[in-house]
Amino acid sequence: MNLYAIAAVILGISALASVFNTRVLRLPDTIGLMATGLLASLALLTFGTVFPEIIRPLCHQVLEFDFSGFVLDFALGFLIFTGAFTADAEAMERDRWPILTFATVGILLSTFLVGGLTYGIVSILGLNVPFVHCLLFGALISPTDPIAVLAILKETAVPRSLQADIAGESLLNDGVAVVVFLTIMQLAGGGGHGDAETHTSVLSVVTLFGREVLGGAVLGAAFAWLGVRLVRLARVPAVDVLLSLAMVMACYATAVILHVSGALALVVAGVIFGVALRGPKVSAHERQHLEFFWEAIDHILNAVLFTLMGLVLLGLSASFQWTYLIAGIMAVPAVLLARLLSVSLPLPLTKLRCGNVRTTIVLLTWGGLRGGISIALALSLDEPLSRDLILHMTYVVVAASILGQGLTISPLVKKLIPNP
Repeated sequence: MNLYAIAAVILGISALASVFNTRVLRLPDTIGLMATGLLASLALLTFGTVFPEIIRPLCHQVLEFDFSGFVLDFALGFLIFTGAFTADAEAMERDRWPILTFATVGILLSTFLVGGLTYGIVSILGLNVPFVHCLLFGALISPTDPIAVLAILKETAVPRSLQADIAGESLLNDGVAVVVFLTIMQLAGGGGHGDAETHTSVLSVVTLFGREVLGGAVLGAAFAWLGVRLVRLARVPAVDVLLSLAMVMACYATAVILHVSGALALVVAGVIFGVALRGPKVSAHERQHLEFFWEAIDHILNAVLFTLMGLVLLGLSASFQWTYLIAGIMAVPAVLLARLLSVSLPLPLTKLRCGNVRTTIVLLTWGGLRGGISIALALSLDEPLSRDLILHMTYVVVAASILGQGLTISPLVKKLIPNP
């Protein structure tokens, strides 16, 4: 089976899953897309056990695919840019300090808390996993999904300030988490992205982190400035889409060449680009077709990533261990506990409040949905980095987050804020 046929099968499964949600499940678009993607992957897992001669060849081809290149050099940039482009920049600007606090201090706390708890879980289960690999899982599972969060919060009575904080934090922590993830992966001796040198000194780690962050921010601002001016010159819908697409790809490619954070570059580019297109110099019509295009890109990539995850897990079924599933189930409360602590500890440093401190902490914790970014980073891991275990754990945690937190956040908000 060639690459084109594999792509056709994956897109076909993703499209059918979306239709199933539209006609049968009728869940909110983003949650429904992810939920049906999970159902599709579960269906593939079941079908593969009954008719392995049909599914096995496809899974074999999928396992040979360069996930690291596809995810880190292609899909990740589009996912992050979409979240930044559709964000409420005005509200984010007003609540910038809580957002920055939770997206930096919070993401680092979460990474080490999840890493430590995961190391305890795998030790209890008798799995020989290095601590640095547990930190990798902590880094990839800590970022929350901005698109999923926005889709849910728009249908709830959460005050706008808290919506902006949760959505803005979700957006910014994607970029920060990717930098943390890639830094830890280099320390673990995996991956070929970023700086070729791998030093474990504290100074080298801080230098690498600072260069990735600052360099990415400057690069993203430069590309956004250029992209906005080209769009204002074109004033043609098809050309506007082409320019925005070229801007994203060129920005990410340049970041890889310069060894700076492409994720943070696209966060900055997306926010600046989105703010400029909402200004008086750009018509509502121009904004609408660009927003529709990037939302469609996000939906397609999320559906594809969840379907790919199902195929990868099916391909790995020969090496499946029940302890992997148990580790994933045990990781669910561990990740929630880490989220609770990572928002509770920095909260006194901010002035963010929604009714009272307890309500604010509960909503920040339960509103932190995991999604496409976590799936993408897990798929990018190489086999020596405990890939099989981390893939299974990520799958379980993301599924629990989407189907558990995503479908219960609205009733929770109504209970905590009965008279908004």
